[in-house]
Amino acid sequence: MADTEAPGAAKRHPDGREMAEEFDPARYDQGTRMKFLEAKVAYLLDEVSGLRTLVRHLVSERAEHMPVAGQTRASFNYQWKSLPEGHAMLSNAEFRERVPKQMCEFADLPPEWFRGKKVMDAGCGQGRWTYGLGKLGVEKCVSFDISEAGVARTTKIAREFGDRMEVHRKNILEPLGFPADFDLVWCFGVLHHTGKTYVGFQNLVQCVKPGGYLFVMIYGEPRPGYPADYGYYHEMFEMRSRLRNLPFEEKVAAIEGRYGKELLHGYFDAISPDINDLYRWDELVSWFVAAGFTDIKRTDPGTNHHIVARRKE
Repeated sequence: MADTEAPGAAKRHPDGREMAEEFDPARYDQGTRMKFLEAKVAYLLDEVSGLRTLVRHLVSERAEHMPVAGQTRASFNYQWKSLPEGHAMLSNAEFRERVPKQMCEFADLPPEWFRGKKVMDAGCGQGRWTYGLGKLGVEKCVSFDISEAGVARTTKIAREFGDRMEVHRKNILEPLGFPADFDLVWCFGVLHHTGKTYVGFQNLVQCVKPGGYLFVMIYGEPRPGYPADYGYYHEMFEMRSRLRNLPFEEKVAAIEGRYGKELLHGYFDAISPDINDLYRWDELVSWFVAAGFTDIKRTDPGTNHHIVARRKE
């Protein structure tokens, strides 16, 4: 009969110290062996997460000049130029209608707060959040993106709101040249595609005025208690590997064929760029704390981190 004692159960050394017995799989039933395997996998995942953090910091100075960075920028320029439609884009009338409300929920700020404020849309893409900020009645919105196609589309959207809007072409990884007088800096789904997430974060911090807010959405690592998270990221990795060296047009055809036209834009965003970094909640919070922010909140319960925090006065 299999031994039912817990694997590695503590034994007592003659001097009183606890010591664990070496685990012998042959002595235990399948359920116990599975628990031991799960413990080992959890340890390895923790190690990978910690090492990933260190590696990102070590290679950050070179990342922007590596082929993956050039491919990622080209992918987004193609996306903003050629894929304007999608479920969570302004082409969707329902999404267009709810953008202002969704921004309030993500930033945990009421609609009336935005009126008369100076805000930034960092990495504006096609301008969907710039549109939402305009509808919320901000006094001034400064939007920028590294993509020429993104800037062109955002500029068209910004015209609806007159001189309250400015649109620039800038790289979030370089000093932005704006004063620290923004009531809110908004950055949705941008930093994790740069290869230098922390550098971009620091550049945004420099634009937030004392008492102002910084909001970021950054991809999260799989949550330990959610098997679907691991399945999703494996699927994205498999698709990315299979399509990686195809022209963008062929990637579009493959992704649309699998997920449909309505979801094409979102899945292209997740699959096509070579750089798709994932982060732990505790790591991101440490950045905000070190930068002098307080009231750090996570405003959406999903896998990705929607974080808003207030800079200390």
